[in-house]
Amino acid sequence: MEKNQENQNAGVTEKEAKATVVENPNLKIITLKSPLNIDGALFNEIKLDFGKMTGVDVLKIDEELKSEGYPDGFNSVANQQVCVRLASRASGILVDDLARLGIADFAEVTFSARNFFFE
Repeated sequence: MEKNQENQNAGVTEKEAKATVVENPNLKIITLKSPLNIDGALFNEIKLDFGKMTGVDVLKIDEELKSEGYPDGFNSVANQQVCVRLASRASGILVDDLARLGIADFAEVTFSARNFFFE
């Protein structure tokens, strides 16, 4: 009761006092050096949300790579094919669209995907 009274005295409602801002540690926002045009929409940033991914995503990436002639599949997070597919799943942007990024932006996106596993 005393704590509630303090909050009211400070001009803060009880609901506001209970609300906390939680940052998503699995979200990485990359500001692009050169905007990416996808179907007429310009993207100035790419949001990689690894928190929405599951083991199913990793298994699907492994299966895709093997079916496309990459026998090692997901075995190495240093492989650019693995990294770009991770970034695609985490961002919701197609691999072909990510591949059109300028080299600096592409490297930032794929290295961020790789580095997620080492943080």
